[in-house]
Amino acid sequence: MDFGTVSTLITSVGFPIVACIGMGWYVKAQTDAYRDDVKDMRKEYKEDIKSVTEALNNNTLAIQRLVDKLDLDDDKK
Repeated sequence: MDFGTVSTLITSVGFPIVACIGMGWYVKAQTDAYRDDVKDMRKEYKEDIKSVTEALNNNTLAIQRLVDKLDLDDDKK
């Protein structure tokens, strides 16, 4: 929109109406941008949680192997 169009709108419908329309457009644009950012963060979070879960499972297996070895050593005594 150029200045002439905005000026014509202001003179024909009034400044408050044009200002409300402009603010509404701004809020919608900000909300859409925020929604996209949150969607991207959720994808990254899912990937991070998958890798943390995999690491936790691997650590659990390693600890279980250590416990099994320690149990075998205790049985020999």
